[in-house]
Amino acid sequence: MRFDAPLPKFSAALAAGRPVRIVALGSSSTQGIGASSPKACYPVKLQAELQQRFPQNKILVENLGIGGQLASDMLQRIKKDVIPRKPTLVIWQTGVNDALRFVPVDKFRETVVTGIDLLQRAGIDVVLLDMQYFPKAEKVRDFPRFLVAMRQIAEQRRIPILQRFAIMKHFVTSAQYTPQQLLAADQFHPNDLSYRCLGRMMADALEGEVADVAKTAVKAKHPAEPAKQAGAVAPLPVH
Repeated sequence: MRFDAPLPKFSAALAAGRPVRIVALGSSSTQGIGASSPKACYPVKLQAELQQRFPQNKILVENLGIGGQLASDMLQRIKKDVIPRKPTLVIWQTGVNDALRFVPVDKFRETVVTGIDLLQRAGIDVVLLDMQYFPKAEKVRDFPRFLVAMRQIAEQRRIPILQRFAIMKHFVTSAQYTPQQLLAADQFHPNDLSYRCLGRMMADALEGEVADVAKTAVKAKHPAEPAKQAGAVAPLPVH
């Protein structure tokens, strides 16, 4: 797992050994509905994964998931609940409830962009997390358009996105798992397996971002010799 966009604040904090506060903002699949216990939700799994990989840092992942919320509900919470916590990173999971309640896609897009603007102006890195796969998803009107909207927002604003829907769908269509193995009894919310997998994949992607920044720093500190760096051949001596 690799993100296509940088997370400068998050990477710098981890590299410096500073404490890192992550806010998981979202609806029911952030809150952990469908899990066997609150400890099985993805934010808990993510914190455990990151703490194991970066033992020199104090890492806290706060779960601010509230089931049933729309992006517009979360926008209000960004102002009053998220920014005052001064997190290093916010993972924003959204989209599924807006699609199910037929919120216009353009309105959803505007809401998400406004929220990203608020977070970035406060000096907070942002990762988008799109919807979970469930068997009836693509029968929901405009559901694919919400997926496209989130990818476009991530590309236009140059922020990372973890495309959960595509990953979960691939697991099913490649016959690695069945929907029954990945989802709770309601065949809508994730189960313990999916939450554990999501926590690990998110940790992989975040760890990869830090590793890429570290490699860049090493190259900057120890640049190659000019001729080698440019791929040039050393000139022959003049007689």
